Amino acid sequence: MSTEAQEAIAELKQLAASAATREEALGHLKLWEGWGRYHGSIALGPGEEIILPEPEDPDPDTVGFAYPLPPLEFGLRNRKKYPPPSDEEAFREMFKLLHYVCKEQLFRRSYVLSVVYNLINGNRRDSPVWQAALIKAGGSKKLLDFWNEAEAESEEDEGYSDRYWVIAITGRMMGTCRESRVRFIRDGLVQLILEATKDDDDEIRDCAVCGLKGLIHHPEGREVVSYKTLIDALSSR
Repeated sequence: MSTEAQEAIAELKQLAASAATREEALGHLKLWEGWGRYHGSIALGPGEEIILPEPEDPDPDTVGFAYPLPPLEFGLRNRKKYPPPSDEEAFREMFKLLHYVCKEQLFRRSYVLSVVYNLINGNRRDSPVWQAALIKAGGSKKLLDFWNEAEAESEEDEGYSDRYWVIAITGRMMGTCRESRVRFIRDGLVQLILEATKDDDDEIRDCAVCGLKGLIHHPEGREVVSYKTLIDALSSR
């Protein structure tokens, strides 16, 4: 092996070693982050491989909605062919969903909020863009309004209620993005999560507990949720 090849391999190994997670290491190497789910090393040739960091494998029952977002799908990794949503595109879509579609009742609110949740929960590349768009579109107030003025139930409804999706969106955003967490704490949505932990609906209550676990997984959450508050919320299940 030439000296130039040895230097290149050493540089790649150093890049991988400096990463905190497998996904970050693969990103440094310009490889699909999702490979970290299946491989612990990258073969470079006979006797040469890059050892990736140990995988993050948090227990969903422990971290709740702080569970890491999935990587971008393999088929969408070509950024030129499948670019991320722009800030303006994401804002217009969120504004349309939260204001126009819900106000005009073009679809059931529960369905609209499930669409919003799927955008938020999509992947770690695009989720921050959608979360910022929701906040910019007045999402904090809309979530509070939707919680306090629940949609009337229908016999034709299947799946989760609109109040469930309000808690799921709030919890997932607070669990996965610091900017969203700080904004939602400031806007009073922590109280919404705490209130939901005592809801009569088992699904809403369980969802709220996941949101609370995700919140306290981060230092900003632990500053606003005391140990006593946490115990009270968990014991109400």
